[in-house]
Amino acid sequence: MQALFKQEQTHLTHSTQPVSGESALFPILQNGKVGFINRTGHVIVAPQFMMEKTMNFRVLSAISARGSLEGLIAVKTGGSWAYMDNNGTMVSESIFEGAGSFSQGFAPVKMGGRWGYIDRAAKFAVNPQFEDAGAFSDGFAAVKKEEKWGFINHCGEWLVEPQFDDLTGRRWSSVDTETGHGHFSGGFAGAKVGDKWGYIDRSGKFTIVPKYEDAHSFFDGLAAVKLEGKWGFINESGDIAINPQFEEVGGFGSRLAPAKATEGWGYIDTTGDWVANPQFPDADSFFEGRAAVKLGDKWGYIEASGQYAITPRYSEAGDFANGLAPARLEQDWAYIDYKGLYVWGPTH
Repeated sequence: MQALFKQEQTHLTHSTQPVSGESALFPILQNGKVGFINRTGHVIVAPQFMMEKTMNFRVLSAISARGSLEGLIAVKTGGSWAYMDNNGTMVSESIFEGAGSFSQGFAPVKMGGRWGYIDRAAKFAVNPQFEDAGAFSDGFAAVKKEEKWGFINHCGEWLVEPQFDDLTGRRWSSVDTETGHGHFSGGFAGAKVGDKWGYIDRSGKFTIVPKYEDAHSFFDGLAAVKLEGKWGFINESGDIAINPQFEEVGGFGSRLAPAKATEGWGYIDTTGDWVANPQFPDADSFFEGRAAVKLGDKWGYIEASGQYAITPRYSEAGDFANGLAPARLEQDWAYIDYKGLYVWGPTH
């Protein structure tokens, strides 16, 4: 293979507990219905659930894989959402207008036009009262109230009062997935006041003053920021680590980040040096040692060593999670392992 590199109140029948990655479930799409397989490709839940019309399948895959690690997955039946355990048993009624992934024992759910949080017993730990809500991380959950974002604890008490216009981070909700809000990463959260972004600590204080046009979360100790129309990276002290010079960037993973120049996407290291020259029409961040890249009109995967792990052959490719990645061939979705072998599909 060619080397490319120069080197996120209802009632349960029972409670559940987090599971290992080996027990994770993955959604499949068959004849327009969603079911679930395990990591070896065996069908655990026959296709029967609805697919959200506005949701891309690769997004559904990422959300479900995350939720299944906590033993509960949001599924849509009729026009509402419910929760199912990893054995396929429905553990809540289908009553939610929106449902997010469980994280740290709680999941954001929407009822009556407002978001709250349920626990593993599917009882409300925090009553619906927010305009938007994110997943818990390190005991903090981002919520929006009266058009401002802040953070609450598991009891719904304010840890950081609502005062920000936006927050960085991914929400992991099963609806309205294009909006990405709000978690701490490396002890910091990107926060927007007016039209500028900075970074706050867990007390809600700005440790990096708002001065950026846009901002991403910290990964591998670096956060992408936009200044004068170009993207670069800062460290946790707020110092420029990589000068703003890129058209677009992704987050660091495996100590590499995708970055876009005039010629296309490539990969940079933590010093900002190109380790894979700009050559791809599109490229994603590294997950589990693999990064999806587009060459021509096909997607494949590279590894951090610079080799193609899976040669470009797919119409669309998702990130690896729990050992598998969703990949689309024409209109059909499949799951592949690290070597590109089919574990499931392709089906549609």
